[in-house]
Amino acid sequence: MPRERDDFFRISNVKSKEKLIILAFEGNITEVQYFEALKDDVKFNNDLIHLHLLKRPEGDTNSAPNHVFNKLKKEIKDEFKLDNFDELWMIIDRDDWKSIPEIIELCKKESNFFVALSNPCFEIWLLLHIADLKDFTPEEQKEIFENKKISNSKNHIHMVLGNKLGEEFNKKNPRPDRFTPTINLAIERAESLDDKLEDYPTNLGTHVYKVVKKILAI
Repeated sequence: MPRERDDFFRISNVKSKEKLIILAFEGNITEVQYFEALKDDVKFNNDLIHLHLLKRPEGDTNSAPNHVFNKLKKEIKDEFKLDNFDELWMIIDRDDWKSIPEIIELCKKESNFFVALSNPCFEIWLLLHIADLKDFTPEEQKEIFENKKISNSKNHIHMVLGNKLGEEFNKKNPRPDRFTPTINLAIERAESLDDKLEDYPTNLGTHVYKVVKKILAI
C-alpha cells in the first residue's frame, strides 16, 4: 500500500508544498549540480514547489534510460500516493540508447511521468544559456550534433562550451553560476528549436526547458 504524499515531505524533511517535482538523472554530476544551484536561485518558485533530485549513489553506473525510469517508479511512484499535479521527470541524453522510444511510451502510460531529453546531451542546454545555435555554421552544428570524443574526459561540446566561456569547461565542476543568470534566454532558444510534433528532439535541441519553466517563478 503506497504511503501518503505527506509522508514524502516528512521523509525529505521539508514542509509540504503545492506541487512536487522529482527529477531523476542519467548523468550524476553536471545535471545534479545545475539543478542544485537552481534550487538556490532567486528565480526558483520556492513558495509553491518542492524540487527533489533523485540521485544515484556514487559508483552507481546504471545510467541507461530504463534504469532511470525504474528508479523513479520504484522509489517514488510506487512508494507514495502522488497528487495528479505532481510530476516525475527523467533527465536523459540522446547518446546511442535504442530504448528511448520504448521509454517514451512507458512514460505515456504512467500518469505524472515526463521526459526531458537533450540531443546530443545535457550540455546543449548549458550552451543555449551563452550562445544561439544560429551563431554556428551548419558544419559546426553538425559537429556539435555528432559530439565526438576528443579525450577520455571531454566530448566536442565541452570544447565548444569552453570556447564560448573563454575558459575551460569541466563537466565535474560545471559552475552553474556562469549559466543561470541567462536562464530565460536559454528557455527562449530551446523552445524555438523545439518541434512540437516530436516526443523528443531528434535534431539539436533539448526539452529541459519544459521542466525548468515549471520550477521557475515566471
